[in-house]
Amino acid sequence: MLSVGKFFSRHTASFLISLSTVSITAIAANPGFFLGGLLFAGTYAASTAVLKYRQKKKFMQLVGITKEEYKHIETQLKAANKHIQTLSQNYLRVRSVSAFKQLLEMTRISKNIVKIVKTDPQKFYNVEQFFYAHLPSAVELTDKYTMLSRQPVKDKEIQITLSQTRETLTDLNDTIQVDLKDALSNDIDHLQMEIEFANRSNSRRKERLEWRGDDK
Repeated sequence: MLSVGKFFSRHTASFLISLSTVSITAIAANPGFFLGGLLFAGTYAASTAVLKYRQKKKFMQLVGITKEEYKHIETQLKAANKHIQTLSQNYLRVRSVSAFKQLLEMTRISKNIVKIVKTDPQKFYNVEQFFYAHLPSAVELTDKYTMLSRQPVKDKEIQITLSQTRETLTDLNDTIQVDLKDALSNDIDHLQMEIEFANRSNSRRKERLEWRGDDK
């Protein structure tokens, strides 16, 4: 859940620490190329691990989650990314334009939900069913749909099944859209409060100006 920026800052710092350590050691003891390389690699690995631990700890404190929660949410995010990758592969395999658009939209919304939870892990609890049920169901249905849609022979039973699957995917797409709204619910509430506060402030300012006789 750590950002890409944290990744680069961590490895840049580790590189500088390792380089400084090897340089100081070379001046003091001249360990040679082989031992110097081992020292650099060991220092780099150790400093990266320590820095990553500190970044995770600071992030958990900032967002208000425990270590166990962090691990669980991180696991769910990894699983969701794999599911989204499968969805991306499936919408390139379908032959129906409507199905392609549907799966493309579902993939886009799913990516947004994952991005939101990755930035603010607390929002995971607003959309748990997306990770546990809705997204896995979407993947399972699209897998079966793409398999059936690519069959050279489509009898009446297959056609009916494809039609039913499309309807179910439509309902599921609507459900995932609701999941996105749930992920954004706190932000929407906060924005509405800010808008209400701004409107009240503007109203009071307008009343004061009218009382003073100003027209601006």
